[in-house]
Amino acid sequence: MRFIFVDAENIGLKEVEPIEAAVSDKVFVFSKNEAIKSVCERKLFLYISSYPTGSNQADFYLIGNLVGIIASLTNGQKEVCEFVLYSRDNSLVTAFAFQCKLHKVKQKIALEPKEQKVIAPIKPEKTLDQKIFELLKTPMSSEAMRVKLKSPKPDFTRAMNTLIKSNKIQRSPKSQKNWVRA
Repeated sequence: MRFIFVDAENIGLKEVEPIEAAVSDKVFVFSKNEAIKSVCERKLFLYISSYPTGSNQADFYLIGNLVGIIASLTNGQKEVCEFVLYSRDNSLVTAFAFQCKLHKVKQKIALEPKEQKVIAPIKPEKTLDQKIFELLKTPMSSEAMRVKLKSPKPDFTRAMNTLIKSNKIQRSPKSQKNWVRA
């Protein structure tokens, strides 16, 4: 006997319709969608929508039902049952597999989960005054810095004034045209 859990909120109607189940299988479809409800009625699947509306609520309810069913089985029944999940949600797949392994029941993930995208950390853009400060490793005139940084005069002047007021830069003792770090 198979217990089939379908995260219809994750996979949608197109993935629910082709699910094949024997008469002895129990199919639990978690969704609040009316079109999915009508497919479930036609295929004699159990349509479950009594969970709260919100992020991951269907997932939590699905795992709760999984654990409840497993807990109600005898050891002999556990040996002949298989628990199947239809979802592409990586977190739900992980939780489902963990619970099945924990309770020593056979499990199958029917769909390939989505690939997790590796997001490269975004380095924050340096402020204009940070860029100016970095340029002043060697003495430089304000106009040369502004041209090199391709900065509009008002923005550049504002950033320079911030650095001067905070005593981070000063005029070069060798040449009053150039600026250096303080």
